Amino acid sequence: MLFRTTLLCLLLVCVVSSASCSRKSRAQRENEEAIKLDQNVTSLTKPKDVIFIDFEKNWRKFIAVSPEFTLPVISLKEPKQKEAWQPLILAECTFSADAGGYVPQVTLVWNEPVPQVTPEIPGARKGQQRPEQQDTSKVRFDLAVHYQGFEKNQYSTALSTEKQNRFNLPSNSELVSHPEAILLTGPSLFPKLMDFRSENLRERDTNREVVKKTLVLRDLSPGLTYTIRVCVRGENQWSEEKQFVFLTPVCFKEF
Repeated sequence: MLFRTTLLCLLLVCVVSSASCSRKSRAQRENEEAIKLDQNVTSLTKPKDVIFIDFEKNWRKFIAVSPEFTLPVISLKEPKQKEAWQPLILAECTFSADAGGYVPQVTLVWNEPVPQVTPEIPGARKGQQRPEQQDTSKVRFDLAVHYQGFEKNQYSTALSTEKQNRFNLPSNSELVSHPEAILLTGPSLFPKLMDFRSENLRERDTNREVVKKTLVLRDLSPGLTYTIRVCVRGENQWSEEKQFVFLTPVCFKEF
């Protein structure tokens, strides 16, 4: 009888001990898997650029002060209405002095028809164009990493003329009013627009004159899917021209 009682007590202790260990193990696992607010969307490794070291404090430096970025963007709602854009993509790892190592760089190359010259308005000042054609030469690039980032106003932006500068958040971005979201996103929305250039060429097969455009982006986050949008300036608004989705490489020394 005593033996049975002892055996039952031992079994009870084992069951209680096993349940306790299981709870501790589950709690430890949940704590390890919890998302930290200061992490990058793709990596726990923080970039070495000084401005990113205290990203929780410095991220507001990426808010664009220009009201030009807060103008509305007119999007084409029907996908078939959007211009088919299939740029040539060159993805590579390039050394960045800012990051102190190799970072993803993506080059997009595409051709566009040579823009037609708009007739001048009779009686207008020399060089003045029709109202609907003014300011269309200004181009803007938007980057999103979130699902429906453009529809949700969660993207960064840069003008085509701002070479060697980083992308910025429009001051009316949804991310600005939700700091916890931008901290989760991390530095991925703020790569550098290294270069944007145009070159007039004549296609060998068609003998058609085209404009070759080259866009170079550096300091992108590794192994991430980006959506880029091209907008042109109109009168008090931006008009979406095209979108494209691309992937970034994973470099052996992470950004």
